Amino acid sequence: MPLLTPSDVHLDTPLTNLTVAYAQETEGFVAEKIFPVVSVQKQSDKYYIYDREGLRSGDVKVLAPRTEVERVGMSVSNDNYFADVRGLGMDFDEQTLANEDTMLEIRSQGANVLMEKILIDRESRWVSNFFGASIWTTDWTGVAGAPSTNEFRQWSDYTNSTPIEDITNAHRTFKLASGGYKANKMVVDQETRDKLVNHPDILARLNGGSTVTNTALITNAKLAEIFDVESFYVMDAIQNTAKEGLADARSFIAGNGVLLTHTPASMGLMTPAAGAIFAWDSIPSVSNRGITVQSYSDDALKRVGVEEHIQVKCADDMKVVGADMGMFFASPIA
Repeated sequence: MPLLTPSDVHLDTPLTNLTVAYAQETEGFVAEKIFPVVSVQKQSDKYYIYDREGLRSGDVKVLAPRTEVERVGMSVSNDNYFADVRGLGMDFDEQTLANEDTMLEIRSQGANVLMEKILIDRESRWVSNFFGASIWTTDWTGVAGAPSTNEFRQWSDYTNSTPIEDITNAHRTFKLASGGYKANKMVVDQETRDKLVNHPDILARLNGGSTVTNTALITNAKLAEIFDVESFYVMDAIQNTAKEGLADARSFIAGNGVLLTHTPASMGLMTPAAGAIFAWDSIPSVSNRGITVQSYSDDALKRVGVEEHIQVKCADDMKVVGADMGMFFASPIA
């Protein structure tokens, strides 16, 4: 008589406490952290921009008795936004839902997949609109050799480059270009941060005499302190650019670059800022981020075999509202 084996006494079934899903951490998405989200009621509208006439010197004169003061003026211009609506959806048929194993939670995971795709799209648009050369009033370019005007030696050159000095000098230039405002946020890509945390100039600023081979923990808060900004952000969100069915082609959404900006905590009247995200939130169920997740189930869907439809929409416009409030460093590393 044959003996029983482990496989004879157990039928494999899905674990009820384990489901493997792939979704990246939202910490890597920085679009909403750098520039304020402005809640707008209409899909398109205008906003006013005051000039910088107040910075001009030489208008104040000594007054002789019975002499009137000299009069000066000011001007105002305007710009506009248009919040395009973008969206993506997923269908579930009744037979699939009826036969679903509980631990799969396909509705919830479907919503997560859609949201991740929306966030990747938003991050990509943020990079295209803000994280590049010829967008801001001042650009710097990293070079391998001796730097010339508006150039700096690439920070991957640990022997000759001076990243702290470069950013210190940039702060001074930033204040002049912006009319006295200080850069308060610094955004870098993942590869640039990886080079910076092992740079001798950075390690020399840490307590304990850290070296490349004996490093201390370098946090983003510490880097913010070293570079004299309120916040230091790393763009480390990734995307897969391969078509479905082909081998994955994963890459960081942001290419090599560094962005300095002056950005308020929130937008309001008379508030200077480098950029803004105009989020159209008067559409039903849209959050103040301009994003909505909705689920539908009705007779029209059921007639075509769809038990439930989930969709995610995003309605926003990303605008540079103060080009002199930003400064970009292209090719900071080789």
